[in-house]
Amino acid sequence: MNKLLARAAALFGSLLMLTGCAAEGGSSETTAAPGDPGSTSAPLDSEFKITSFDVGKGDALLLQTGDNAVMIDTGYQNDGKSLVKSLMKKGVSTINKLIITHFDKDHVGGAAKILGSLKVEEIYVPDYVSSLDEYKAFTEAAGKSSAKLNIMPAKDKIEWQAGDVSYKLYAPNDTFYGNDEENDFSLTLYAEHGSNTFLFPGDAENARMKEIMTYAIGQVTFLKFPYHGNYMKTTEQFLDFFRPKVTIVTCSDKEYADPSTVETLKKRGVETYYMTDGDVTVVSDGSTLTCTQK
Repeated sequence: MNKLLARAAALFGSLLMLTGCAAEGGSSETTAAPGDPGSTSAPLDSEFKITSFDVGKGDALLLQTGDNAVMIDTGYQNDGKSLVKSLMKKGVSTINKLIITHFDKDHVGGAAKILGSLKVEEIYVPDYVSSLDEYKAFTEAAGKSSAKLNIMPAKDKIEWQAGDVSYKLYAPNDTFYGNDEENDFSLTLYAEHGSNTFLFPGDAENARMKEIMTYAIGQVTFLKFPYHGNYMKTTEQFLDFFRPKVTIVTCSDKEYADPSTVETLKKRGVETYYMTDGDVTVVSDGSTLTCTQK
């Protein structure tokens, strides 16, 4: 009986290794099956590294390839100082593109500090205004900086290349989603690195998620889970459409991901990292992803 149990445990461990899944707080390497995003490709000149900073229930992500740096959102106002310190520790003195997906305080809060401390070449924002103090601090800091401010009108899309990474940034399709529905103004970034593909939808809710599914994107390797792990009517459809292998959920211990979200991610076998366990680093070599959390 003991031998049988040992063999069963070994088999279970092997199955976990095959799926690429890791325990929370650990690390893993994920390779997609041939024909899927993340399948093998020719060697690339540089890695593509994503760092999701632990700012509680807020977003702050750094995307790096070579000496190019893209920042998506900046957490809360109180996160500004620590984010600047973390960026400088990584050798980032210039942010080539700063993307503020929308103007909620957990996305734009640290932007004023970053703009006042580092060189930012370009800023991209959706086309609406906010009454929040954090938004006002951001606009004042942007006005004082040398950064070029790009306001993206509805249905706008821009594309650019940075080393081996190609980017597409999508503005929302509409100019009004209802009162108190600023989340659906979220700018959405899509990136390709070799055969790995990445989707960053901000705090997209039902209407915005439906829009994103109309873009010519297809299956993705990596997903920054929308709206901090809240479970929406469109959540399962969105996951089934993009079929991510790895996802990061930007939640906190106090405001954790919805239990239905946790369950649906487990059911689909998505390797999931919750920001309650520290910064997450995802490194792409063009065919595999290596994920660590600490």
